[in-house]
Amino acid sequence: MPFRRVRNFCRNILSKQRVDQDLDREIGSYLDLLADEKARSGIGRDAALQQARRELGGAEQIKENVRDIRAGVSMDNLLQDVRYGLRVLRRNPGFAATAILTLALGIGSTTAIFSVVDTVVFKPLPFPTASRLVRIRSVFAASGDGGIASYPDFLDWRARNHAFDGMAVFRMDGFNLAGSGRPLHLQGAVVSAQLFSMLQATPALGRGFLPAEDQPAAAGGADPVILSYGLWQRAFGADASVLGRSIQLGDQLFTVVGVMPRAFQYPIQAEPVELWTTIAMDAHGGANAIAAQRGAHYLDVAGLLKPGVELQQAQAEMASISAALNKEYPENKPRTVRIVPEIQGLIGPLRAPLLVLLAAVGCVLLIVCVNVANLLLARATRRRKEMALRAALGAARGRVVRQLFTESVSLGLLGGGLGLVLALISNGLLVRIVPAQVPRLDSIAPDGRLLAFAFLISLAAGILFGLAPALRVSRVGLAAALNESGRGAGSGGKELSRMRGALVVSEVALAVVLLLSSGLLIRSFQRLTQVDPGFDRHNVLTLQLDLPAGKPDAQLPVFFRDVVAQIGALPGVHSASAVASLPLTGENARSSIEVEGRPTPMASRPSAAFNAIEPEYFRTLKIARAAGRDFTRRDDLKSTPVAIVNRTLAQRFFPHQDPIGKHIRPGIANGYGPEELPMREIVGVVGDVKQGDPGTESDPEVYVPLAQCPFGSMFIVVRTIADPQSIVDPVRRQVASLDKTTPIYHVETLDQYFTQSVAAPRFVTLLLSGFAALALLLASVGIYGVISYIAVQRTHEIGIRMALGARKGEILRMVVGKGMLPALVGLAIGIAGALRLTRILSSFLYGVSSTDPLTFAAVPLILLSVALVACYIPARRAAKTDPMHSLRYE
Repeated sequence: MPFRRVRNFCRNILSKQRVDQDLDREIGSYLDLLADEKARSGIGRDAALQQARRELGGAEQIKENVRDIRAGVSMDNLLQDVRYGLRVLRRNPGFAATAILTLALGIGSTTAIFSVVDTVVFKPLPFPTASRLVRIRSVFAASGDGGIASYPDFLDWRARNHAFDGMAVFRMDGFNLAGSGRPLHLQGAVVSAQLFSMLQATPALGRGFLPAEDQPAAAGGADPVILSYGLWQRAFGADASVLGRSIQLGDQLFTVVGVMPRAFQYPIQAEPVELWTTIAMDAHGGANAIAAQRGAHYLDVAGLLKPGVELQQAQAEMASISAALNKEYPENKPRTVRIVPEIQGLIGPLRAPLLVLLAAVGCVLLIVCVNVANLLLARATRRRKEMALRAALGAARGRVVRQLFTESVSLGLLGGGLGLVLALISNGLLVRIVPAQVPRLDSIAPDGRLLAFAFLISLAAGILFGLAPALRVSRVGLAAALNESGRGAGSGGKELSRMRGALVVSEVALAVVLLLSSGLLIRSFQRLTQVDPGFDRHNVLTLQLDLPAGKPDAQLPVFFRDVVAQIGALPGVHSASAVASLPLTGENARSSIEVEGRPTPMASRPSAAFNAIEPEYFRTLKIARAAGRDFTRRDDLKSTPVAIVNRTLAQRFFPHQDPIGKHIRPGIANGYGPEELPMREIVGVVGDVKQGDPGTESDPEVYVPLAQCPFGSMFIVVRTIADPQSIVDPVRRQVASLDKTTPIYHVETLDQYFTQSVAAPRFVTLLLSGFAALALLLASVGIYGVISYIAVQRTHEIGIRMALGARKGEILRMVVGKGMLPALVGLAIGIAGALRLTRILSSFLYGVSSTDPLTFAAVPLILLSVALVACYIPARRAAKTDPMHSLRYE
């Protein structure tokens, strides 16, 4: 059929001057033309006409199609394109629903993860000076370890620098509030006076701290305190007359000078700060106070860069100041300074796993786009004649591409809208499984940033998955479209098949990377949860107590010993004891260690974890004793100073020797006079205990009797016969019987502490495994779709093969082979990419290498099995095709 005749025919049909009744005649003519073309393939005239009618649908559907094409050709603005695209989707509800739901899944999961990452990592801190806020860390020059500073070092930094507009220190502390009804334990911050002015934070009531208030109050005076808005409402009934009132925190009096605004929080952390007081409370005691000791590193430091000063300039200046201090105080270990932006100091090691999750969910979104692109390519086969008619009417290629892109973007935005709803619903679940130590989780909420991200990602997805179909279909010629029969898709059909195969290769490769990454993390997490923490964590209740206000420090051992005795006598309790630093919390005190007979300058002494315990502690936690004895009640200030060390310290400090009877001098000596650091006799050796993350190596650790080194706050550990939670109320009553003003807090089991210690790797493993499973499902659907498409396109060929004697098994192998080829290519590419990319996960792995052979063997087997099933189902259906039906198929 001459091309000019077809062009004139199409123009006549689409002429605006034609009325609907004229369409009947024109449609008949058009069907005749199509039937003539199909009859040339060798089938009868009647069969060709029937196929043409089936292809175009009923007369009314044909009219609607012609109207749509007419409207499409005449569109001259984007709104008309959108309307037409939506009408096309409405006529294909199955396709539209599948594509929109698939997109919603990918865009929704991406948006949900972004909401967490954006809030924690990217969103600016809520302070006017946030862009210039930095965290100044004091680290050992040799190893780079550390991060906290001493108060004398801070004072020198502040006095000598020229790069900062302000500098302040802070540390967290617990306070017991008395006199407001039931005793409350509050999370507070001890800060230097300049902190609030540096943050440009103005109290909602009263005033901030004055510079002079960094020094202890005069005799009989009270240090200042500022309340959080929540504490002011909860404990003081939002009474404005609280200003100037004296309140008792522990055994000290403080004067309320201000109330901060409702939204203010600093330091930003998971547990909100409820009050602030000044560093003056650390300066009580003069030369013996902790704030006066240059070797006492216990403070975080924040700084405000001057406008125009770069981080590198401040880093160089502070490193120079630190080097000068090392020369002035050679008795201390050499230290240097590391400066990081405040937001980086806030989230610390959490940044990397969150960004890994964002990258992983981005891979899932790419796989979703590939699947939708495959759907569009399959659908494009049925729209080839429509595009050919547009071209015949003179529509430019760019015009056709614009229309197709409008349709795909509309589809992307519809999927994005539903995905945003899914993201908002899933945010609550995410917040529940995110580790508790992640800051700013309470700030996760829909805002303009989240809406903008959802819109942009939907727009980008629409462009991405619409690119290949739009470019492919827009090149279709009218003659080629009319000449293609179902017997074979021709070169165009083969090109579509190759394009769909390439898309499958890409999604299989992405799925392999995600599956291998999740497999490594699952193996690592299994190893982590199987780590022996050095004690039996089951059936152990823990709770924290402070020495009651008004009791002298000399009463510390007596009070805690009485508490342990009372709790230990309760029914259902196996044993009880007390410890200053609980395992798995990572909050141990550290001390320098000097070994008798090995005089070492302070700057060169090794350090170890330091802990104070009551007798029966090792028995209660079932910590193995390797040698020597346990502490007894006779180990007090009147007896010989003693210590028990762990196996790591014994092997490191006394290799190939018996440490029992040897002497060490820890740098902590609570309970002794000024400057007294007694040598302690080692009376026992116990097994190593995981004091922090179970995946880290055990540090050297020294245990001393609480009676010889009193701590004002202790954890009570109680091993129970049954469920530990069953004795919480009896324990509270026993403590209240000893002192009603002492609050009990941090009531948890050791099992709960263990769960918290592995919360971060569990979170990453859980989400990444979920994304990998979704990627596997999507990849299998993609393979299934491609094989189904190939089977349909080759129906005529399959019929000929079967008519010539081909067996079903041969047809099955042929079709399965077509599908397994892109799966195998994608698998190879994915493994090669994973060998490089999984190295990024090395820092997250425990006991597993980034090239773990078992994982790299199991994942391909799983994926190939799934791909084989996805290929087998359509292949089996193709093998059952009736040859006679196949020969008539078009």
